[in-house]
Amino acid sequence: MKSPAGLLLSAIELDRASAIPLYRQLYLQIRKQILSGKMQGGVRLPSTRTLSKELALSRITILNAFDQLIAEGFLASRTGAGTYVGDEWESRGIADEEQRQPPRLSDLSQSMLSLRSSHFRGVSYTDWDPATPTSFLPSHSTYDAFPLAVWRRLMNRHLLKPTKAMLGYGELQGLQALRAAIAEYVFDARGIDCSAEQVVIVSGAQQAFNLLGMLLLNPQDSVWMEDPGHIAARIALQAQGAQVVPLRIDEQGIDIQQGLAECPDARLVFTTPSRQHPLGVTMSYARRQALIDWAAQYQSWIIEDDCDSEFRYSGRLLPALYAMDRMARVIYVGTFSKVLFPSLRLGYVILPQALIEPFCTLRAVMDRSPPTLLQATTADFMREGHFLGHIRRMRALYQARQQALLEQLQQQLGDFFNITPVEAGMHLIAWLPPTLDDDVIARELARHNIHTYALSDYCLEHVLPPALLIGFAGTPEGQAQERVEALARALSKMGYLQAT
Repeated sequence: MKSPAGLLLSAIELDRASAIPLYRQLYLQIRKQILSGKMQGGVRLPSTRTLSKELALSRITILNAFDQLIAEGFLASRTGAGTYVGDEWESRGIADEEQRQPPRLSDLSQSMLSLRSSHFRGVSYTDWDPATPTSFLPSHSTYDAFPLAVWRRLMNRHLLKPTKAMLGYGELQGLQALRAAIAEYVFDARGIDCSAEQVVIVSGAQQAFNLLGMLLLNPQDSVWMEDPGHIAARIALQAQGAQVVPLRIDEQGIDIQQGLAECPDARLVFTTPSRQHPLGVTMSYARRQALIDWAAQYQSWIIEDDCDSEFRYSGRLLPALYAMDRMARVIYVGTFSKVLFPSLRLGYVILPQALIEPFCTLRAVMDRSPPTLLQATTADFMREGHFLGHIRRMRALYQARQQALLEQLQQQLGDFFNITPVEAGMHLIAWLPPTLDDDVIARELARHNIHTYALSDYCLEHVLPPALLIGFAGTPEGQAQERVEALARALSKMGYLQAT
């Protein structure tokens, strides 16, 4: 005979203020212990008299719980011998643990897990302690300068008198008003002449990359990718079984001649021509035209991610690839995550006419468009002039923040970093001495609560010197000195700087 379940008393916690009856609480807790294997088959329970005294419950309450457990087979009453856990629960917890196997996942899921572990080795957002942030993550913008009062007023306009359309499933391509506002904006800002019908609203650029990969790629299709390049886009395309052909970046952008030599008939190319991600190079006019000519000749596709194009501080902004294309081979992807705020989860795809129906058909199978309320608010924000005004203010703010941070980096760490200003974007490239490992440094900095990314995270073929991406958009001018001092202290503790 097994010993009484003495642990039962210590494990039971009753909430006498709860609306759940006490007998029900007791029933649920004993049942949970049996199912979890903490109380195994054949174990004798304390008598109802003992439980009544120790738990300060009436015997009727305990009997009601026991009766329910007996009726369901969890307990068994033996005349003159007491109440026991049913024999069928013998070794259940141990057996369940032994039989528990890793989940069976699809090849696609296994591939994505493998790719993510291989390429997303940088510091995750969950590692960033908001209480003591020294974040130089390039994706961190500033949110304190966002015009929340204006946004709240525009949103309340729709909340106070919601229409059926506002509360319904929404249009498959996205709200017409927002698509029209985007078409007008890209015409003025990027020279793209498109109709609202060619614009599809998506839940951020990442969803656009995944949908386009599903739309255009078969397993084993070849894809040209910038190297270093956009990690999340690369993984989205690799998840569809694409074979990535990494192409070097020089002072004019992606090396098209390398692509023609290694894989001229690639199915598509993913590129960030306005501000190459992460190096910041602007693709030359000649390279843009050569890329379009290649796509037309081989009937291939160009996915143009106009990464951070809104934030250009100097230099000439060339027209978008889409605006130069006369053969309808370019697909343009934009997002509001950086220019407004990431949790908005709004992006857009501008498609050649021939791709609208197949893309929307695929979209209908996957999901609907993002929340109509957020689309309507964004549409009003754009149509009433707040969007362009916000971009102008943020451009001036980020330019000042870059200058302040750059001055401190050069002053305090100029002997360690080789760093120059950028013409666009939200981060600097801090080149390291060639003998160092940028991934190791980024990981060690994270342990000192200094957060950044290693350039090697973005590379397939590691031909470039080591470097760190230093985001400046999230560092106010007045905090630049303090944060660089924290970075310098961490590097000193890590043994990379000589004590002065």
